[in-house]
Amino acid sequence: MSNNDKKQSLKLKWPWFVGGAIYGVFLRFIFDVIPSSVEGPMSAAFLIGTPLIAGALTIYGHRDQAMKVTRMIVLPWVTTLLLLLGTAIALLEGAICIAIMSPLFLFLASLGGLMMGGCLYIRRRNTKPLLSVTLLPFVILFAEGSIPLTEHQMQLTESVVVEASAERIWNEIVSAKEIKPDELPVSLSHLIGVPKPLEGINRHTDGAEIRYSIWEKGVNFEAIVLEREPYQRIKWQYVFNENSFPKGSMDDHVAIGGKYFDLHDTEFTLTPITTNKTELTIHASYRINSAINFYAVPASRFLGGDFMRTILGLYKNRSEK
Repeated sequence: MSNNDKKQSLKLKWPWFVGGAIYGVFLRFIFDVIPSSVEGPMSAAFLIGTPLIAGALTIYGHRDQAMKVTRMIVLPWVTTLLLLLGTAIALLEGAICIAIMSPLFLFLASLGGLMMGGCLYIRRRNTKPLLSVTLLPFVILFAEGSIPLTEHQMQLTESVVVEASAERIWNEIVSAKEIKPDELPVSLSHLIGVPKPLEGINRHTDGAEIRYSIWEKGVNFEAIVLEREPYQRIKWQYVFNENSFPKGSMDDHVAIGGKYFDLHDTEFTLTPITTNKTELTIHASYRINSAINFYAVPASRFLGGDFMRTILGLYKNRSEK
């Protein structure tokens, strides 16, 4: 093949990159208007089928070339990144959802590329029937229509040693006022768009102790204190309503208290090590309810642990001042 042929061949690849991405954005729009009885963008049909197609179409577009396995793995990433960018430009997805789903989409796109590469190796002539892969999301949608979402009750625990007394830490927990951004350790959850806490204060109201929390972007919610042993442990249960997360504060699919994710309660435990050294432990219970729990569960553990370490860092920094 001459240099001109190689250049022409390289130019011909881009329609498949862009076309695969456009088809993915089209699927995102279609799944967004599907009746609510179907999980739409949160269905396995979209979340699994779409990146598989993106990868498969990318490699199909290179069927006239000898393809190494590494190229089958990497080239689909271009289509997938364009797809994700397209959903952001079209305001179909927010930064949080895109950041969370990117690893899954890139992996499945590579898998789709490898599968198409294998099919092309087996079927070297009359490859047009392989384009029927574009119907895969609808096949999956039909298959999963009668399968209910799987609910997982989860628990996370994180700890930190604080160079301060239990009493000092306790006071910081029950009255965290005027939280400044530089008081919070660097957190992946905040980098991808999760609002930062601004205030968390416990108040006694009508015989009950209520935790009032305010985050960035107008997020606000309450929690009822269930158990309280001063300077030792405190546990509260969250209460969310339709005003807790204003429109645009968080992506609808990952909003706390929503259909797919809910935070139940948080418990802080203070264990003295010495007079001015205390182990501070945070324990959180939450629910995951999705069609892709094989991915959502570990992703929630990773991001949840990251967020909890940020909260522990806040109380550690304030208590040690």
